[in-house]
Amino acid sequence: MPCLSNFYLDILNEVVGIFVAFIILIFWFSALGFALTQVHLSAVVDVFPYLGLILIIQFLHMGLFMTVHDACHGSVAPGNAKLNLWIGRLFAFLYAGFSFDYINQKHHDHHRFSGTDLDPDFHAQGKPSFFFWVFRFLKQYITVKQILIMCGVAQILMHGFHLPEINVLTFWALPSVLSSLQLFYFGTYLPHRKSRHYQFEDAHHTRNFSIPKFLSLVSCYHFGAFHHTHHKSPGTPWFFLPKKQSSSSPS
Repeated sequence: MPCLSNFYLDILNEVVGIFVAFIILIFWFSALGFALTQVHLSAVVDVFPYLGLILIIQFLHMGLFMTVHDACHGSVAPGNAKLNLWIGRLFAFLYAGFSFDYINQKHHDHHRFSGTDLDPDFHAQGKPSFFFWVFRFLKQYITVKQILIMCGVAQILMHGFHLPEINVLTFWALPSVLSSLQLFYFGTYLPHRKSRHYQFEDAHHTRNFSIPKFLSLVSCYHFGAFHHTHHKSPGTPWFFLPKKQSSSSPS
């Protein structure tokens, strides 16, 4: 009987990441498709009634990258390395024309050299300001090829599918940029920023935040508030990070 329970638990662990990933994909595609085809904008002032929709697309867009991140650690499809790889590649391309293989290499360097000069996500020279740090961060990941891909996709959306330029910029390009800044601020800058008010616990050079679970979810899919937990257990997917932290905390 225990063996049977472990069998079903193994199956659940293998499919839950895939299920969550494609729920995010379906909701993102639906929200974006609705915004691009059913919302009629004629001027910038027309955007304001749709700020909520923009934020929803931004949140779901951020979920695409969180799937890419978990795929880097093999936790989207832990029982199938090839499927995990191709989900990572698909979501990386949909997020911003990124190469998953390149991001995967950079992210593992981040874990290996966390908080040092060799960390591609960290600005280690002097007292890192937000603007210098975000500039170095973006320089590590944005390539000419990726920019050309994004420009090409924009042209296809506007001239191939005849979607209004203002809709493409408002509901596709803007949430992409905003989600990148949100991911950086909550998922990299805040948890890795040094301060005289606290000391990092270990060589991971990061920390957790004590904020309500809902804010933890909407800010960065628990990736910011439980960032130290993630570094200690990188194979734990984002939706299990709060539980992982609770189980590892001293009673």
